[in-house]
Amino acid sequence: MADGRSFIKWAGGKSRYAAQLVAAAPPFTGRYWEPFMGSAAVFFELRPVKAVLSDANPELVACFRAVAAQPEAVMALLDAMPNTVERFTEVRAQDPAGLSDVERAARVIYLNKTAFRGLWRVNRRGAFNAPYGAYDRPYYRRETLLAASAALSGVELRRCDFEEPLREAAAGDWVFLDPPYLPEGGFADFKRYTAGQFRDADHERLAAAMRDATGRGVLITMTNSDTEATRRIYAGFTATTMATRRDINLRSAARASSDLVLTNY
Repeated sequence: MADGRSFIKWAGGKSRYAAQLVAAAPPFTGRYWEPFMGSAAVFFELRPVKAVLSDANPELVACFRAVAAQPEAVMALLDAMPNTVERFTEVRAQDPAGLSDVERAARVIYLNKTAFRGLWRVNRRGAFNAPYGAYDRPYYRRETLLAASAALSGVELRRCDFEEPLREAAAGDWVFLDPPYLPEGGFADFKRYTAGQFRDADHERLAAAMRDATGRGVLITMTNSDTEATRRIYAGFTATTMATRRDINLRSAARASSDLVLTNY
């Protein structure tokens, strides 16, 4: 049986809840779309035949493309990268523009596994600035990364804003949306995965794009924080709650929570 997990972890990712979300998926006949792919946990759990994965984070998209096309080369580079604070500092300071796709992929995976809590955080210039985590763990599992490469074969990978896939999705397609959440306070406010932040106005844009796609017969599922603002901005969609944990939160007592799952079916 193929390994159904992603090869990276992503803050706010749905690895822990992927099976639950897939079990609640609508019976769709077209393509699967994931415009905020992050770790693409739901995609890897679902393994759809036709899929488009996209994200606004250029390094994440480059990483997925290299893992899809050259997994052995990515693993070879990772094998040569020591897990030390000195090496971490060097890799963090690299300019991705001067790297090949394989080198960019190895850098993303290395930083994902060695940075504090696996947090991908960049400043306004787009430079990675999360601190070293001092974790003693492998960068990858060979079988997981090779299974991910196989699953990504034939998948379209795009760097783009969420509006593009929502405009292009057609009747019978299923779009799963996992955007940066509307803030609940504290660490839940983190949203700097790219040089630009995801703000309330972006949620308003997303809600409008979801309503437009709904009118064309596109099936939509979105996860978000359970706040008054979320329910107001996304009014009109069917809302259910899903118990979750916030591992990014430093205080264990604050980790238990619930998300909203919004659908148009």
